[in-house]
Amino acid sequence: MSKSLIATDDNLTFPPQQELNLMSFWRTIKRKALPIAGIAGIVTAMIWYSNRNYMDIYQGDFQLLLEPVTSEAKLSEPSTLVGSSKQVNVKGLETDYSTIITILKSPGMLSDVVRQVQTQYPEFNIEQLQSKLTINRIGSSKIDQTKIIEISYQDSEPKLTQLVLEETANKYLNYSLEERKTHIGQGVKFIEEQLPELHSRVEILQTKLQNLQEQNQLIDPQSKGENLLEQVSELRIQQLETRNELKKLKVLEENLQKRLKVSPNEAVVASNLSEDSNYQALLEQYKAVESEIATESVLFQSNSPKITRLEEKRQNLLQLLSQEQRRIIGTNSTTQARNSPLLSLQNSISSEMAQQLVETTTQIELLKVQNQSLTTTINQFEQQVRKIPSIARQYTELQQELTIANQTLQQLLTQRDSLRIELAQSQVPWELVSQPELLKDSSGNPTPISTDSEKKLMFALMGGLLSGIATTVFLEKSRDIFYTSADIEDTIKSPLLGTITWDKIAESQNILPELPSSSLLVHSPKGSENLRNSNTLFVEAFDSLYANLRFRFTEPPIRSLIVSSATREEGASTIALNLAETAAATGQKVLLIDANLYHPQLHRELNLPNQKGLQDLLSDQINTDEVVQQSSTRSNLSVLTSGQLSSDYSKLLASNRMQQLIKEFNQAFDLVIYDTPPILECMDTSFLATHTDGILMAVAISKTKKSLVTQALNQIKSFNLKLLGVISTQVL
Repeated sequence: MSKSLIATDDNLTFPPQQELNLMSFWRTIKRKALPIAGIAGIVTAMIWYSNRNYMDIYQGDFQLLLEPVTSEAKLSEPSTLVGSSKQVNVKGLETDYSTIITILKSPGMLSDVVRQVQTQYPEFNIEQLQSKLTINRIGSSKIDQTKIIEISYQDSEPKLTQLVLEETANKYLNYSLEERKTHIGQGVKFIEEQLPELHSRVEILQTKLQNLQEQNQLIDPQSKGENLLEQVSELRIQQLETRNELKKLKVLEENLQKRLKVSPNEAVVASNLSEDSNYQALLEQYKAVESEIATESVLFQSNSPKITRLEEKRQNLLQLLSQEQRRIIGTNSTTQARNSPLLSLQNSISSEMAQQLVETTTQIELLKVQNQSLTTTINQFEQQVRKIPSIARQYTELQQELTIANQTLQQLLTQRDSLRIELAQSQVPWELVSQPELLKDSSGNPTPISTDSEKKLMFALMGGLLSGIATTVFLEKSRDIFYTSADIEDTIKSPLLGTITWDKIAESQNILPELPSSSLLVHSPKGSENLRNSNTLFVEAFDSLYANLRFRFTEPPIRSLIVSSATREEGASTIALNLAETAAATGQKVLLIDANLYHPQLHRELNLPNQKGLQDLLSDQINTDEVVQQSSTRSNLSVLTSGQLSSDYSKLLASNRMQQLIKEFNQAFDLVIYDTPPILECMDTSFLATHTDGILMAVAISKTKKSLVTQALNQIKSFNLKLLGVISTQVL
């Protein structure tokens, strides 16, 4: 199927309900101009009559100066003199007029005025006073704004108005001098009662904070914790370095022990012996004797006198060496000097290695002590670090409480100073600039305020006109119908394919039974065909409809379509019949099928028999030629009536047999037009539409409900059917 046959969603969906269609609104106004004018006239008359006998309103006012006029006078006020600053900011002394006006209009302020007025006017109440009393600061901008407030009151009774103004003026002047002073004094007293407790609270919190800092030797827990963590980190690095050095020295100690074959203690002894001069002298003698014995052993026998003498000398030296060892070492060593390994360490290399072993051993002991000290210090610091969160929490809580207490104390002190300044200010009362007085004429008699009758009349006219328009629009919207073809276009947001109009005829001319009996073509005795041909506009409408279908859908051209509507009696059968005749008049081979099996219409309009038709083709295996009839008006127009109603007619149009017939019809004819039941009443239309090129939907003006059309369009969209367009029908 070509895309040209498929209507897009943008053209078929309704616009949002909240959009305001001005053109539709304007058409409604033009169409209902007379009802709108009538309603507007009635409402205007009612409004004017209700306000015709209005009561005279009397108004009076008085003015109060709330503060000195000049800045010099402001600086000389007691409120300025009590200030502690030598340089006074005049802008900071400005009065809060909004707050004052709110206080002056409060029920607590006006209740005394009401009680005084009620002595003469018992029915007077505070609601009446608040609604009619106006207080404004004179001056609309900062340039012309004054320090004067104007109080006005209006009422229908001039004496009551004058009394209210006088009592109000007295109340305000009394408030400016006495009541303000009393209220402010109470505020100062309350604050001074709270100050000692707050001072005590601040002192207690400061003491607790100081004790916490002294006990833990800190100023700020966070900085103390950070310092401790840094120290622990540095100590851990030192400990790691110490342990690495200790490992290296232990390896060196083991290597030296293996090479010297002595223990560290023996190496210490050897080192001490190497440093003793007597021992070293004996050792040198011993080594000389050893050397001489070795030399003489070559020349003499071991038992020779000379060898014997040398052996004795060597033995004596060994004894002397042993004695020196015991003296130097300080122990009763039983090791013979000759066999002692210490003698082997007395050469220069071995002595240096022994000295190195001694130094290494000493360093190992020192590093062990240092490592243990670092471990102890780290543990102590870590214990302190673990205490920091608890200390920090206590410190933070105390700081917060102290901050809140200080802020509260400062606010109360500031407020006390402000109230003292205002108390000094209250010594200067407000000044009555103008006395309470009503508006009077040239003779001195009270005169009511002027009213503008023309404006009232204009407001009445506007109100009446708006009421008429609103009423008319509401009534039209409540009917939920289309009034013109333009309304259909606005609602569907898609161009119409055609507009078909019928004239009234006699009820006896039963030519278009789907339409109301009073709406058909102009009466003529020549029959339905002559009626349709005699109405030029009627024929031109179908010519235009057919042309729209031909030229709007060209690739490929339409071969089959359905003519239906949302509900009954909207002219769908008439459109199907006349469209088929118009198409046949152009030379196309057309088949018109009455698929409205429950309410068939076409056989009556064409005066054709209906013994056999579409239902017979669907239920019985008969040939198409047996049921398709030739129209008497057009040789190339064939008609397939519905046939006799069967019990299972609703299932026939959705059968495979129907799909086969549709294919046969499309091959045998140039255009196949199906007259189907309303879309919302029967699913047959939807079944057929899935196998055709699209749907033509008829919408009757001044009859079809918009909501039903919307429902039908939504059904077409939800079933993914093709809507070729909409045709409006109307009865004149």
